[in-house]
Amino acid sequence: MAHQNIDLHLSKEELAFNDFIGHGDDFMKIQIYRNAREAYTNALETNFNNELALSKLSDCNALIKSESRAIIIIVTVLVILSILLIFV
Repeated sequence: MAHQNIDLHLSKEELAFNDFIGHGDDFMKIQIYRNAREAYTNALETNFNNELALSKLSDCNALIKSESRAIIIIVTVLVILSILLIFV
C-alpha cells in the first residue's frame, strides 16, 4: 500500500523508468539476459545516463558476453567431436 502512495508523486517518465528497471531485474533473475538488456536500454531512454540503469546494463552485457563465449566453446567441441566420429 505504501508503494502506491510513493508512485503517486512520480512523473510519468519516472514510473516508466521504474517499470523498465523492474522488468529488467525480473529477466535477470531468470537469466533471460537479452530481454533484460532491452528493458535496461528502455529505462535509459526514459532517464538518459542514469547510473543505476547504466550499471545494470553493463552487468547484463557482461553476462551475455560470457554466455556467448560458452556457446561458442560448446559448439566448437561438438564440431570437433563430430569430425572425430566421422573418421573413427
